[in-house]
Amino acid sequence: MAGPFAGLTVIEFGQFVVVPFCSQLLADAGARVIKVEPLRGDSYRAGPGQLAPGFTRQFLIKNRGKESISIELGHPDSGAVIDELIKFADIVLVNLSPSAVKHRGLDYKRVASINPRLIYGAVTAFGQVGPEAPLPGMDVVVQARSGLMNSLAAENHGVPHHSEVQVADYSAAMLLFGGISAALYAREKSGTGQSVEVSLLGGALTVQNNSLSHVLGADEWREEFVRETLPAMRRVGATRAEVELERLSHQADPPNHTAHYRAFATKDGYLAVGAGSPNTRARLARIVGMDEKLVLTQPAEFGAKVTIELLERTNEEWTEVLREADIPVAPVRHVEEMLFDDHAIAEGLIAEYDHPVIGKFRGIGIPIRMSKTPLGGSPPAPSFAAHTASVLSELGYTENQIHALAESGAVLVGSNAEPPATIEEQK
Repeated sequence: MAGPFAGLTVIEFGQFVVVPFCSQLLADAGARVIKVEPLRGDSYRAGPGQLAPGFTRQFLIKNRGKESISIELGHPDSGAVIDELIKFADIVLVNLSPSAVKHRGLDYKRVASINPRLIYGAVTAFGQVGPEAPLPGMDVVVQARSGLMNSLAAENHGVPHHSEVQVADYSAAMLLFGGISAALYAREKSGTGQSVEVSLLGGALTVQNNSLSHVLGADEWREEFVRETLPAMRRVGATRAEVELERLSHQADPPNHTAHYRAFATKDGYLAVGAGSPNTRARLARIVGMDEKLVLTQPAEFGAKVTIELLERTNEEWTEVLREADIPVAPVRHVEEMLFDDHAIAEGLIAEYDHPVIGKFRGIGIPIRMSKTPLGGSPPAPSFAAHTASVLSELGYTENQIHALAESGAVLVGSNAEPPATIEEQK
């Protein structure tokens, strides 16, 4: 059965994470995705972790279900080709820098003048307005700028640590997927397209929603903390732990990481307990032998009691006890374990793919289930420029015209395209 977006065509002018992952989700939902790569290839085709020429792990996991064409956007002969692609498309996704978008004629005003029904998705680091809108940015930069890096609390020898968990990138990609879906629904009623804009900053702030509230009548401390206390502590080299201790001394409401909603050490590992409701807190109190009436009035004592009791048994023993009491619980896993996790595989969240160049590999599956128009079945990530000739032919270009474009350096065509250079070779 066809996916919900079957019959739609997406043109991707994307790189790195946000637009490529969003368009991969659209491909999983049945859309045809044509990925426009520069003549040197997508940035993720080169670099460490080469599995075969032009294929890295990072490219494989963000470009499933696409066709690859190669166009030099700055070439004088490529403008007409790009305009034909825009006419052909239902959706255009762009995450080039704001200056590059304008310079290449891929801004919404111009694109909409060519195809008024087009849904246009744009991603920037910091948004479209405001003093920092023109600035470039990457996940690591935006995690730092947004407070997310501090919220995640990972450190390496006292220095904030950025991991492979690209939270700003992937949250922005999913916001874009939702925005594109909403715009398509609106087009069904109005007949016209529109622009959908998201930013890495917006994604990073959205996932911190639990922490982003300021009640004017109750949180007067915060402005003094931000403008005076925090800068003063930074000047004297205060650690993150010292800053957080100072902040918590003012905050009226404790954060979610409390006596009953966090990870605990056990006899043989670590266990996350999610006793988030009054009923589950009461059941947890009874299990550890504390009067449930004291849970809210003596949270420190409750936390200490849970901490001591959980050290007495193993992860497996406590998991059985807490699940029997209907308290959410799970052992703290390593991400590597998920690739072999029976439940994740059964749910289709981890899937195995057969790629014609690199063979079998496992990766993220389909995270959305739909009963009548299911997602999935996308072919593996494409070889570089494998579809340039076929797509141009579909747009009406003759074989001679395609050859002339290739000769001029405006495009690369399949068999004439060398695998993208490694980072060292590009230098």
